[in-house]
Amino acid sequence: MNKGKIELRRNGKNFEAGYCFIKGELNSLLKYHDLLSNSEQSYYDELKFERRKASYLLGRITAKNAVCELSQADIKSVSIEFGIFHFPVVKKHPAQNIQVSISHCGDIGIALAFPEEHPMGIDIEKISFDKVSTMKTTMSLNEIELIDLHPDLTLATGCTIIWTAKESLAKIFRTGLTIDFKVLEIDSIEKIKSCYVSHFRNVSQYKAISFHLNEYICSLVIPKKTTIDLDFFLKIFTNNFYDQNQNF
Repeated sequence: MNKGKIELRRNGKNFEAGYCFIKGELNSLLKYHDLLSNSEQSYYDELKFERRKASYLLGRITAKNAVCELSQADIKSVSIEFGIFHFPVVKKHPAQNIQVSISHCGDIGIALAFPEEHPMGIDIEKISFDKVSTMKTTMSLNEIELIDLHPDLTLATGCTIIWTAKESLAKIFRTGLTIDFKVLEIDSIEKIKSCYVSHFRNVSQYKAISFHLNEYICSLVIPKKTTIDLDFFLKIFTNNFYDQNQNF
């Protein structure tokens, strides 16, 4: 497990976001089982399949740890429950304005906790050529052409960058996959150092920062005018050390 804080700066004001990352299958996740709240435990006990149990533990344990990075709250008492459209809701936390964004893919789970006044979203997806045709159905011709402008991107990688950026933004809106992804169209992609920064045609107040992690793309969506220091955060995932700070 890796966890910590990310610094956010906007218009002279500083914010903090907590994050947590876990990689593990069900057997290795069971050691975190005792961290579940009573309501989380009840939901977990109703799950019948190991895959669902593993994804639930990945999501809840990363989310609870990310939330507790922002406070001294007792991790077991904090509960991550479902909103009416299945988005995560932080309950029983002393600060009433903490929100969380969760993503998991296979045996990887990641979560961000942040103050309500500074929305964020995160998504991680494994790069797969088999998913390209499905992803392209949600993309415009302009977005396909944006990928072509970056010769270092394969079609599968480019599609995954766009998909995860949109998924992250949809989490901010709390709509998930129910929103038409064409509404979230991306109109620019720029490579900055080791990341790709995207902007949205119809939602210009946000930007997406995407980075390549072996077989995965992880995208983080934040307000456009926010500056975020991702240096330490990126090191956690890539195990590389950067000569320059990753500031966007």
